[in-house]
Amino acid sequence: MADPNTSTAGTAGKFIIWSIFADESKSALFDLRWMLVLIVVLIVADFWFGISESLKKHENFRYSRAGRRTCEKFIQYITYLLLGAVLGLAIFEPLGICSHITTAALGLSLAVIWEVDSIIGHVCAINGIKTTFSVKRFLIFLIKKKNRDVGEALEETLETEKKEIKNDEKN
Repeated sequence: MADPNTSTAGTAGKFIIWSIFADESKSALFDLRWMLVLIVVLIVADFWFGISESLKKHENFRYSRAGRRTCEKFIQYITYLLLGAVLGLAIFEPLGICSHITTAALGLSLAVIWEVDSIIGHVCAINGIKTTFSVKRFLIFLIKKKNRDVGEALEETLETEKKEIKNDEKN
C-alpha cells in the first residue's frame, strides 16, 4: 500500500485543505479590513502628534526610536485584532455567542483606548492644555470599583510598562 504522505492523492488532498483554509482566512481578513485601516490611522496620528509635541517642546528625539516604537505598536495592535478574530472563529462563532468580527472589535478596542489616550495627551500638550483626564486611569478606576485586586494588578502592570519605556528613552 502506498504511503498517503507521498502519494499524488495525498498531496492533492492537502492542497485542497490548505486552499480552503487560505480562502477562509482571506475572507475573515476581508471582514476586518476597516479595523486594519483604523489601526494604521491611529498609529500615524499618534506618530505625527508625538513628533509635533517633541518639536514644540524643543526635545531631542530620534526617528529610529520613534519608528521602532511605531512598528512595535502596529504589531501589538494587529495581534490584538487577530487574537480577537481567531478566538471568535474558534470558540465564539461555533457556540453561537457572537461573530469573529465582534470579538476582533473587542480586541481592537484595547488598542483604540491606548492610542486615543496617547493622541489626546499629545494634542493637549501641543496646544498648551494641562490635561488630567486619562482614559486608561478612568478604566482602571472602574475596574477597581468592581474588583479591587484586578484593578491594582492592571495598574501595576501599566506602571511597570511606563517605567520600561522611560528606561528605554534614557538608553
